[in-house]
Amino acid sequence: MNETRQKIISATEHLLFSHGLARVTTREIARAAGVTEGLIYHHFRDKAELIHEVVELRMAEVKNVLGSLPLQVGLRTLSENLAQILYTLYHSHYQIMPVFISTFADHELRARAREILDERKGGPEWDIQAMALYIAAEQRLGRVAANVNSRAAAELLHKIGIQMAMMDRWMELDPDRAVVKKEIRDCVQTIMAGLEPRGESRRVKTARKQA
Repeated sequence: MNETRQKIISATEHLLFSHGLARVTTREIARAAGVTEGLIYHHFRDKAELIHEVVELRMAEVKNVLGSLPLQVGLRTLSENLAQILYTLYHSHYQIMPVFISTFADHELRARAREILDERKGGPEWDIQAMALYIAAEQRLGRVAANVNSRAAAELLHKIGIQMAMMDRWMELDPDRAVVKKEIRDCVQTIMAGLEPRGESRRVKTARKQA
């Protein structure tokens, strides 16, 4: 990456997390990066694109894990793979959540951010599609029940990861990594088990109806 471009991104990242989105201007970014304000617009079309680059850096771990999913099909246990995906989603979104939440108050910036995601074919939709394809591949191997909707399962997992990150940030929690991983394993095991009675429990239910 171009050194000047990297300096601008690093300065933006520092200011976003130390001052908050609402208080960060391109003039402050230029001052922190040691460049002219005009040079920022040489590398980035606007402030939204610059913020997008910061988000992309923090989300790189998610892209790497989801991009490698085709190589994980059939390996380890399904629960282990899903827990790893979920933790990666949680960890990356926990880091960047303050920026996401701040954009809610700026409708113009949020609309521009969505345009950038559409242009670059990224964001939540890409994540969910990658997860759905992985779950469908495991389904073909018989490691996921045939009646499971892979898209719905992917959306559920994705929402769990983001919701956990948002709630921990909202409550200003900095949970221990081991605690988070256990909560995630519990979520995955619950999803894997389902809520509908099976086996002995189902037979007991049927017997009660017949009595």
